[in-house]
Amino acid sequence: MKLKYIPVFAEDADAQISFYTQKLGFNPISNMSFAEGEEYTVLQADNLDVALVVGGSAFKSCIILNTDDCLKDYHLYKTAGVFFSTVPRYLPTGLAAEFLDPSGNRFILLEERNYTEI
Repeated sequence: MKLKYIPVFAEDADAQISFYTQKLGFNPISNMSFAEGEEYTVLQADNLDVALVVGGSAFKSCIILNTDDCLKDYHLYKTAGVFFSTVPRYLPTGLAAEFLDPSGNRFILLEERNYTEI
């Protein structure tokens, strides 16, 4: 498992994207959807292995962990005593489950899937 995305809260997505692209040198590389009707912009910098996902209030204090097997990691962590606020579920961007750390910080365990591939 690896840290792949850092969610960034944005009250004004256009202003936030402009800040990261024009001032910090990030490039928009794609859009991502975590729920129907909600699309977020993925920004990447050439020298970073992680990307920023610019979104709304759902992204306050949230970390996205990329996994190759969401179900396996879900069961592994649940057995270890991690509290999951959702069971693994299919989202437009892949299979995901959410858990909380002891301070209530939100984590999303994400197995990305391309549903348009044949």
